[in-house]
Amino acid sequence: MEIAAPVSPTPRTVEDIFKDFSNRRNALVRALTVDVDEFFGYCDPEKENLCLYGYSNGSWEVALPAEEVPPEMPEPALGINFARDGMHRRDWLTLVAVHSDSWLLSVAFFFGARLNANERYGLGPIRSGVSRVSLCSLYSEALAQCPLVLRWLFER
Repeated sequence: MEIAAPVSPTPRTVEDIFKDFSNRRNALVRALTVDVDEFFGYCDPEKENLCLYGYSNGSWEVALPAEEVPPEMPEPALGINFARDGMHRRDWLTLVAVHSDSWLLSVAFFFGARLNANERYGLGPIRSGVSRVSLCSLYSEALAQCPLVLRWLFER
């Protein structure tokens, strides 16, 4: 797995926030498409509440949520593993992807809260210009059959 260059722990500029968002998004897309069988295996319904994390270095992890309350930053959807065996696989992956989209936006705007109004305006492309994780997971079968499209997707 290729890992992107890490972003500073607390992005402070629009460019850093966008790079952090893109790296986390690419990690989540990879988990739900390329590494889907591995991801599926980690989400054992017999385990406690699990979350899918996408990191700013481009890696992903299925883990328990942070124990500290309140968390330093927004937490992803809790308990993604419980519905795994009660739904069709594709529907479950779509559900996880939709939750991942909302988590990505909440993390980006969490970091963006420190920006002034003009700088926050620069976060607009995050909402509108980047394809959503849920769209990528819906078309993962088509993407897997077209390596050029897949490569283009991860290089964005």
